[in-house]
Amino acid sequence: MPRTNLCKRQKPHEQLGRLLAGAAWDRKIGMEELGAAIGRNRNTASARIRDPGSLTVSELVKLGRKLEIPIDELRAAIRY
Repeated sequence: MPRTNLCKRQKPHEQLGRLLAGAAWDRKIGMEELGAAIGRNRNTASARIRDPGSLTVSELVKLGRKLEIPIDELRAAIRY
């Protein structure tokens, strides 16, 4: 029988990853464009969005600008 996770704790950067991925999907921006925005290839961009804890501050700001996400929303999505 599979285990059930009764605790709904989120990973520290899960909300930020969802925000970035959702904004990219809404605006129909692919990983090629996101990678170009942060100066990386599409595979690296994809890996960084899946694990936003690995993003640098400058990459996060560049993604926010590309995806038109206000800085306040980015700050609110970051958990410590």
